[in-house]
Amino acid sequence: MRVRRFGDQDYDKLKKNCAKSGHLFVDTLFSPTNASLFLEQGRSSDIVWKRPAELHENPHLFVEGASPNDVTQGTLGNCWFVSACSALTHNSSLLDKVIPDAEKQEWSTKSIYAGIFRFRFWRFGEWVELVVDDLLPTRNGKLLFARSKTENEFWSALLEKAFAKLYGCYENLVGGHLSDALQDVSGGVAETISVGKFLKSDYNDSSCNLFNNLRTAFDSQALIVAAIAARTKEEIEQTLDCGLVKGHAYAVTAVKIVELESSNRIATISSHILGNSRKQKLIRLQNPWGEKEWNGPYSDNSREWDFVSDKQKKDLGITVDEDGEFWMPWESFVQYFTDISMCQLFNTSVFSLSKRYNEQIFFGEWSNHGAKSGAPKDRAGGCYNFAATFCSNPQYIFDVDTPNTDIMFALTQKDMNEGQKRRDPYITIGLHLMKVEANRKHRVHQPMQQIALSNYATARSVFMHLRSLDVGRYVLLPTTFAPKEQTTYMLRIYTPQKVKLFELTKHAPNAPLFGCASPTNICRVIIERAAIDAVTNEQIYCILHSEGKKFRTTSVPVGAQWDAQYLFHKSSKRIPFRVEIWKNTKLARDELLCAAELTVLIDNDKRPLELTLLSPQGVRSGVLYVNVAAYDDSMYL
Repeated sequence: MRVRRFGDQDYDKLKKNCAKSGHLFVDTLFSPTNASLFLEQGRSSDIVWKRPAELHENPHLFVEGASPNDVTQGTLGNCWFVSACSALTHNSSLLDKVIPDAEKQEWSTKSIYAGIFRFRFWRFGEWVELVVDDLLPTRNGKLLFARSKTENEFWSALLEKAFAKLYGCYENLVGGHLSDALQDVSGGVAETISVGKFLKSDYNDSSCNLFNNLRTAFDSQALIVAAIAARTKEEIEQTLDCGLVKGHAYAVTAVKIVELESSNRIATISSHILGNSRKQKLIRLQNPWGEKEWNGPYSDNSREWDFVSDKQKKDLGITVDEDGEFWMPWESFVQYFTDISMCQLFNTSVFSLSKRYNEQIFFGEWSNHGAKSGAPKDRAGGCYNFAATFCSNPQYIFDVDTPNTDIMFALTQKDMNEGQKRRDPYITIGLHLMKVEANRKHRVHQPMQQIALSNYATARSVFMHLRSLDVGRYVLLPTTFAPKEQTTYMLRIYTPQKVKLFELTKHAPNAPLFGCASPTNICRVIIERAAIDAVTNEQIYCILHSEGKKFRTTSVPVGAQWDAQYLFHKSSKRIPFRVEIWKNTKLARDELLCAAELTVLIDNDKRPLELTLLSPQGVRSGVLYVNVAAYDDSMYL
């Protein structure tokens, strides 16, 4: 695991120096002063910085492990971070990454206490280690910000201080993106789901699909946080009649299905005999305030729990404490909650027995490299709305060889303000996927068929999940919304199957050796469909021949569409092709049905053509419908 030291502070060396000098550590990069609290210089306050040993006679980093109740939000409006930490407590392996060597950092008689701690956050493809002292903001002898309900447990308060150092000051933690916090504590792939949009999608039973997706992700150790959007400033932290709070984030701590029993024992027995037992989808959430819970169905002490067996209630860990954690029915959850931020962790281990994903990572930048907009060196073209420069963006090509391929893309831009109080807004970014010619090897210069488009967001990351992608060749463009915007990005790709991506850098083929003419012309041939006489209910395919090379389409029923596209770079003004139609035969060699000759003229135009198909005996057998486009500029298509 690659780890970078923030501010080049070496935890081990600093701790040894403190032990040798006999002085407790004081962090000079994030001093215990108002400068670490506020954005404005010279601002005064009554806040007193105290060490845990001054707040409790027996301080600990952890008391009986980590739980959601260890992370309670204080007076700082940073529920986006606190709820992410609450979700983190359900993944011990991640918690060990964020708080490395926790046992060695504990207050202990086995080691000298030096007042120094270290934490790690994931930033742009690497883990960043931050060192902090244990001086914490207090008022009237109480912790002011994040704290545990166990008075002598301090890991959440110290972790929050390290996070504030990463963001420049505590005040910069007020109002952030849920997905950013989840990504910072996990290194996973962040996705924000609009509940309303998902329920209006084309999926059959969208609510059930969303529940199943969340349940599968949670069981796979994903970190999940849900929120109720506030439409106005006045609605922020407004408590609804149902007990939920608007403009507030909640950690998802369980996603379950329970069997319901009838309160009448005879009815219960008959329902089991008839196989009519009912099921209820439930979701458990944690309010980072440690209070203010849902008061509807399946809330603490609600009558709905009478229909759940004692064994199931024990397995679910049902409590009636006012601790901020509560269950609610799935139907109510999708009624009230507007957004779900999920950070998935894909298993990429070669030696794992569970489902494994192939991961590829690319680092790049949107930059015009000093060139004019749309020039060959320009790589900051903006989104599809800017058609003249859109194809100037970075491009990544890949092939899908098996039907129904599942592929996920995560695009992340670099935070240029790490550790600074200044917070410049993120650039609006997105992902655009095109299907291209089956034999393309160079950059695309004119937009082609759009297959998928992510949401464009003014955020650190965007995510695009494509299910059931067809066989073919594709080009992915990570883009900014507007042209000429420049920053660095990281592109991650996850697939269950092997799909290899390459960045396209060349605009056209190089000049051939031995003095041959450069391929200055470009031609695209699109084979659409064939109408063949006296042939029905057959599977046919097409082979396109060009100068000793051949290109085969997929097999389709007679009359069905191929829409197979091929691209050719040539130096001649007349480009000859031969097109053959073959019939699939299961028991013998495939049968050549008919063929046609095609000559494409470089005339800077595109047109549909109907080619006469002739049998091997020279008899007319039908018509082949094609589209051709030919230009005397090798960088036109």
